[in-house]
Amino acid sequence: MVFAYIQLALSMALVGINISIGKEIVSHVPVFLFSELRFLIAMIILLPLLSMRGEWKSSWSREEGVVLFWQSFFGVFLFSICMLYGVKWTTATSAGIITSTVPACIALLSFWILKEKLQRNQLGAILLSVCGIGLITFSGESHAVSAVSMLGNLLVFLAVISEALFTIFAKRLSGKITPFQMTAAINVISFVLFLPFAIAEGIGFDWESVPPNVWALIVYYAITASVLSFFLWYKGVAKVAASKAGLFTGMMPISAALIAVLFLGEAFTWLHAVGMLFVLGSIYIGTLNKREQEMSI
Repeated sequence: MVFAYIQLALSMALVGINISIGKEIVSHVPVFLFSELRFLIAMIILLPLLSMRGEWKSSWSREEGVVLFWQSFFGVFLFSICMLYGVKWTTATSAGIITSTVPACIALLSFWILKEKLQRNQLGAILLSVCGIGLITFSGESHAVSAVSMLGNLLVFLAVISEALFTIFAKRLSGKITPFQMTAAINVISFVLFLPFAIAEGIGFDWESVPPNVWALIVYYAITASVLSFFLWYKGVAKVAASKAGLFTGMMPISAALIAVLFLGEAFTWLHAVGMLFVLGSIYIGTLNKREQEMSI
């Protein structure tokens, strides 16, 4: 179980690290075109490995195909569109506050859809996580929120729901297909979904304008975001309740904040420190089993 927790934490940490890298990439390459390149590179890596590992799956059941499609649509395609365009029409502070509700959304959807029971420690952990990520958000340079667009906030919240549904769908397929098969399938489906938009952006794009270091970042992003983070998340969520796995999304803003401080020169405030402690505390409390809870009382 501890190994599953490590896998979930590493997966979300990689996602957080890639926030800064993604910002650098999209300043040179359009969003949809970059996404398509990311999935293309991932497919070039994953499909041969899938065959070498003896996990090539030539036929899929209707249930597997439907769940994988909706997982790709909500967790990759819709999430990317809602988040990228949502933050254009609302403040970063507002977007951060809204995204801090991911653990709560996953827990509630797990309760409604997967019929998972919510224990008291999990409810407390969700509250700590939301508070912690909220503190990290408010510790940014801009504290003033003015003229917030309702449309932008709605899009960001839709991205949050999409991320939560991604975890729910992953849980429904765990044990039916391997994490490696799921990772490969998600990348192939996402590649197809982004294809028409990428073609539109690619027509007339000046490929020579992209610096060599940005191409290196695209390859790194594809390996970590489209291969490692998916694979680690699928491995971990197969052994952990979806509501409990959702707590590890708190690692995303922590790693993003650390990268911003260490490499982008942003200030580290006491609110950052308290917020991170809240999030880490939520993960600890949320992953306690019944026996450990009784011993701690």
